[in-house]
Amino acid sequence: MEVIKETGLISDSIIYTYTLSSKVKCYVIPKQGFKTKQAMAVIKFGSADNSFIDDDTEVILPAGTAHFIEHKLFDKKDKSAFNELSKNNAYVNAFTDYNKTAYYFSCSDNFYENLRILVEMVSEPYFSQTGIENEKSIIKSEINMYKDIPERRVLSNLTKIMYPESPLGCEIAGSEKSVEKITPELLYKCYNAFYTPENISIICCGDIEPERAALVVNDINFNATGAKTNIAKNKTKKANDYILKNIGITEPMFNIGFKYNNFNISPENNYAVKMIFDIIAGEGSKLYERLLNKQILTENLGFSIITSEQGVFSVISGKSQKSAYTANSFIKTAANLCNTGINDKTLKRIKNMYFGRIIKGFNSIDSICMAQAELAVYGFSLYNSEKAVYDMTSEKINLIAKKAFKRENAYLSIVK
Repeated sequence: MEVIKETGLISDSIIYTYTLSSKVKCYVIPKQGFKTKQAMAVIKFGSADNSFIDDDTEVILPAGTAHFIEHKLFDKKDKSAFNELSKNNAYVNAFTDYNKTAYYFSCSDNFYENLRILVEMVSEPYFSQTGIENEKSIIKSEINMYKDIPERRVLSNLTKIMYPESPLGCEIAGSEKSVEKITPELLYKCYNAFYTPENISIICCGDIEPERAALVVNDINFNATGAKTNIAKNKTKKANDYILKNIGITEPMFNIGFKYNNFNISPENNYAVKMIFDIIAGEGSKLYERLLNKQILTENLGFSIITSEQGVFSVISGKSQKSAYTANSFIKTAANLCNTGINDKTLKRIKNMYFGRIIKGFNSIDSICMAQAELAVYGFSLYNSEKAVYDMTSEKINLIAKKAFKRENAYLSIVK
C-alpha cells in the first residue's frame, strides 16, 4: 500500500492518496472537529460508456445500463446493503452521470463499519432475474418523471443535437425500450468489464484516521475480471444546432452548449474554461449586468463542464424570454475576449474569486467528496485542482478562450 501526502496550496487541507494492493485508489481528506463523515465509491463507468469486448465480440450496451447497475448493486442474495447502512444511521445515496457511477453514505458514527459495507457492496454484484424485472418498472417510472422536469428536458434535448449518434446524446437513465433489453447476464458481463480495481476510487472525508480508512478498503477483495472497453467515435457536427420544445412552462429555460474537440481533460484546462465563463458572463461581468438591466435575465447564469472520454462540452443554463439573444450576446462577448485577451487585473480578480470558492468548499464534507469524485475519475486529487487555480496564467486562459466558445461549436436548446 503506497501513500502520497499533499497539502493544498489554497485550502491548506491535507489530501492522502493511497494506491492499495488491489490497485484501487483511496483518497482520504481528514477534517478534524467535523461531526459528519462521508465515504464515496466512484466507478469510472457512466452512461457514455456503451460497449466493451467480450471473447473477441463487441457487446453494445442498451442506453441506461450504468444507471441500472447503480440501482441494483445495493441488492445482495440475502440482504440489502442499503438497509444495512441505514440501520447504522447512515444516509445513503447514489448517482450516475456521463463518466461515472457513485455510491456514498454520510454518518456521525460507525464510519469504518459503514465503509466496509459500502466497499463490499461494490466489490461483489448480485443480479437476479426477479430483481431486474421488478426494477424495470421502477426505472421506467423514473424516466417518465424526468420528462416533466424542465431542467432535465432542456439538457437532454441539447445533448441529442450535439451528439446525435453517440451515447452522450442519450438520456442517462435510458429509455423504456432500452431498459427492456437488460438481463442479468448482460449486467454481470458489464460489471466484469467496468468495475475493475483500476476503475474504482474510494473517497473518505471527515474526522477520521487516514490509514485506518485505507486499511479497511485494502482488506476487501474485488471480483471483476476486466475486459477491453471501447470509446465511441463521435461524428462531425450535424446541420441542426438549435432545438425548441413547448412543454407549457411560464418562463422559457435554455441551455447553450459548446462542444470541444481534442480537449485534454485536466484540472488546469477545466478551470480555464470555468474562469473564462465567469469573466464573460459571471455575476459582476458587464454582459451579465447589461442583460439584467434590460430584464432579459432574472437570475444568475449557471455553468458546468461535462467531461468524458467520448466527448467534452460545457453548458450555460438560464431562464429568459430572449434565449437566442442571450446566446448571441455571449458568443459575441467571447469573441471580443479572444481579440483583447485578459489583463493582470482581471486575472488577479478571477483567481481571488476561485480561491474563495475553494476555501468555502472545504467547509462542507459533501462538497469535498463531490469535488474529489470529479477528479478521481481521471486520476487527479484535490491538490492537483488547487494547484491548477494557483498556477493559472493569463496566457493559459487566453489560449483556451480562443478554442472554447466559438460560434461553430455552439448549440442552443430551449423549452417553454
